[in-house]
Amino acid sequence: MEIPRIEIPQIQIKQIFIPRTRAWELYPTTLDIIDKPKIDYPVVNIPSFEPLEYLPDKFIPTDPVKQPEQKQTAIPKTPEYKLPVKKDKEFFIKCPDDKDLRIGMYASEDRLEKVIGHKISEEDGKTCITLFEESRFVDRWIPSAPLLVSTSLIAITAASSPLIANLLKNLIKTAIKKLTKKKDKST
Repeated sequence: MEIPRIEIPQIQIKQIFIPRTRAWELYPTTLDIIDKPKIDYPVVNIPSFEPLEYLPDKFIPTDPVKQPEQKQTAIPKTPEYKLPVKKDKEFFIKCPDDKDLRIGMYASEDRLEKVIGHKISEEDGKTCITLFEESRFVDRWIPSAPLLVSTSLIAITAASSPLIANLLKNLIKTAIKKLTKKKDKST
């Protein structure tokens, strides 16, 4: 099978005159601000790229750049969590417990009994018993030394403040009288 030859007729393209019109001259703007466009563009260096010349004859092979060694940081291990084991029987009993009175404290505000110790009951071995002792008269009715000193200082201050106020009042009155007399004499 033979391919037929296709002939293309010669086409002539005529030159057509297209007038260059300036739209801004034909259609004037309605705003006074906008006028003929200014075509004063600054000189700009257009970026360009110049490829490297590759000449295999003049090519000098180089060793690849060695990368610095990076130390791997140790990843911290997550702590293991163990669930608390429930005990049926406790071997050691906490005595005194958090809810028991401490040694040296009084059982009530009346200060009739004082805590002297604790012991575990001999019957079942699971109960903490608080040991009390009758308090002395001095402990019951006379307060401690720091409390006695601070209370007496407050009482002395409260009792002497009216006396001090009267003295200050008389001193201030005499000072004001003297100052007003000096002022009257000077004018």
